[in-house]
Amino acid sequence: MCGQAESRKERTLNLLNKAIITASVLLLSVFSLFPSAQAHSDLISSNPAAGANLEKIPESFSLTFNEELISIDGESVNTLTLQGADGKRYELLAPTVVGAVLSAELGAAEYPAETYLLSYRAVSADGHPITGEITFSIQSPTTIDFEPVVPVTTSQMPEPATSSSITLIYSIGGLLVVVGILFGIKRKRGSWHK
Repeated sequence: MCGQAESRKERTLNLLNKAIITASVLLLSVFSLFPSAQAHSDLISSNPAAGANLEKIPESFSLTFNEELISIDGESVNTLTLQGADGKRYELLAPTVVGAVLSAELGAAEYPAETYLLSYRAVSADGHPITGEITFSIQSPTTIDFEPVVPVTTSQMPEPATSSSITLIYSIGGLLVVVGILFGIKRKRGSWHK
């Protein structure tokens, strides 16, 4: 009688271990089918384009990312800076965020014909900062002698369901792994007492 109870217990543990292993394999399969759930945001285009050789400097810059950007009231989490080849910094008005686009307008100044470096820092909907630089050249000096209208910063809030779904999947996967380890330890301990 005791042997039958022990045999049933062992079969139950074996079935439970197989179920945990199967669930873990299924979760890993889901992650391999949807790599975008693990990927971070990237810059997909810019105006001006990286390496562009323009006649004159554009009055505004825009960067488009593959994911919406976030903004936080009272904080400068998304920034653009412009400097010339000699290291001189040029004024840009406060950047605006609309969906996945970060943009800013030039301030009034003399812009010589040279190579410029546009540096950016943006925060994607998944909370990760994205940084980088774009260089471009202009052929003719340009004077901007007016102050453009100060833009209003707007943003679209990311849908919380996407990031919370990923967090839920990771949590369930982690829980299944822990449960599998615990059952494996319990099973080993049971076999040591025999």
